[in-house]
Amino acid sequence: MARLSVEECAMNTVIPTGVYRTGGLASIVAGLLMIAGFAMHPAGEDATFGTDPLWVPAHTLLWLAFTLVLPGWIALYVAQAQRAGVLGVSGLVVIIVGTSLASWIFSSDVTFVPVIAAQAPSLFHDIYGSAHVLTGVGSVLLWVLGSVLFGASVVRAKVFPREAGFLLAIGTLIVPVAYAAGLSVRIVGLGAALAAVGQIWLGFALLRGLSHRGGVAQGTRNGAREMSVLP
Repeated sequence: MARLSVEECAMNTVIPTGVYRTGGLASIVAGLLMIAGFAMHPAGEDATFGTDPLWVPAHTLLWLAFTLVLPGWIALYVAQAQRAGVLGVSGLVVIIVGTSLASWIFSSDVTFVPVIAAQAPSLFHDIYGSAHVLTGVGSVLLWVLGSVLFGASVVRAKVFPREAGFLLAIGTLIVPVAYAAGLSVRIVGLGAALAAVGQIWLGFALLRGLSHRGGVAQGTRNGAREMSVLP
C-alpha cells in the first residue's frame, strides 16, 4: 500500500473555514474576558482576598479566558504554519500546555479558595507548601514562555500584524516581572491587558482575512500548500 509523503498530505489537507472563524472569535472573546477579569480583580493576589466579593467573578472570567483561548491559538498557528517554522510549532506546543496548566490556578481560585478563606484561612499555610508554589510558578512561567514564543513567531512569519505579536510577548513578560518586583496587581493587570490586546488584534486580523477573501485562500510553496488568511 502506497504511503503519502508529507508534501502530498499537506496538499490534500483542507482546513474548514469554520476552524479559522471559531479560532478568531475565541481569541477575541478570551482577550476581552482577560481584560475584564484583571480590571475586576481585588487589590491583592493573596488567597486571603478570597472573601472579597469580586474575587470569584474576576477569577471566573480569567478561568474562562484561559479556557476559551485554546482553539484560538490553534487556528492562529495553522494560519501562519508554513511561514512560522520551528518557532511557530514550539510556540504552539508551549502555549497550549502552559495555558492549560495555568488555568487550574483560576479554577482553584473559583472553587475552594473562597471557602477556605471564609471558614479556615489557617489552612493556607499548610496547602501552600514548596511543591504547590513550584507547580503554580512553573505553570505561569510556561504560559509566559509560550506567549513569548508565539508572539515571536507572529513577528517572524509576517502573516499577521507584527505589532500584535510584540504586544502579546511584551505584555505577558510584564506579568512575572511585576509579580517578582512586588508591584501592584494593577501593574500585573496592565501587562495582561497589553497581551490581551495583541490577542484580540490577532483574532480580528484572522476574521478580517477570511472576510476579504471570502474564505481561506491557499497557494503553493515548495510543493506544499501554504495558507494565507490576510489580504
